[in-house]
Amino acid sequence: MDVIRRANYVEQLLKTGLPYKGGMARLDATSILTDIMAWPKLGWAAALERTADELHPTWREQFIETRKRLPPEMKKELGSDWKARQRAIFIKALLDWLGASTGPEVMADISARLDAVLEFTIFVAREFLMQPNYAPENHQSDIFDMFQLQYLAFDKFVIVSSDSDLTNRTRQSSQADRIMSFDQFLQTL
Repeated sequence: MDVIRRANYVEQLLKTGLPYKGGMARLDATSILTDIMAWPKLGWAAALERTADELHPTWREQFIETRKRLPPEMKKELGSDWKARQRAIFIKALLDWLGASTGPEVMADISARLDAVLEFTIFVAREFLMQPNYAPENHQSDIFDMFQLQYLAFDKFVIVSSDSDLTNRTRQSSQADRIMSFDQFLQTL
């Protein structure tokens, strides 16, 4: 990773090499890049499945039988109460992972700062649970979209994107106005 992050272009990684720890470092193939990118994608898919496991442990069997992950009567459980619980679960897990305090003030601050991340993540989880055609392997860039939304935790950042899915999935966020098209961004200058 240290070598990869120092490279300015792929050719430098594969052919010319780059100075590293008193020598020259290069990669023999780009397969390591594929492996590095696969880890977050697999983790994202596993997190979606854990969410489904917690809500309906037999969702896999349900999906095989009916092509639906949840029985119709459970879909109403994915309302605002579920969304609020998911926000709290996500923030607490993040703070625990970071070894930070999970006091109410910290939870509220991080929840506000990561509002777009939470909206996006919960939107995707609901899609996975409610839409039989939603398959994580067809939306592998979702995890990287979620990563970039973390920049909005700092007021000075905006995200410039023509990705209508990103805009749609975060439209309920208090930070939605900081996700804009290139034209919109130019108008702010």
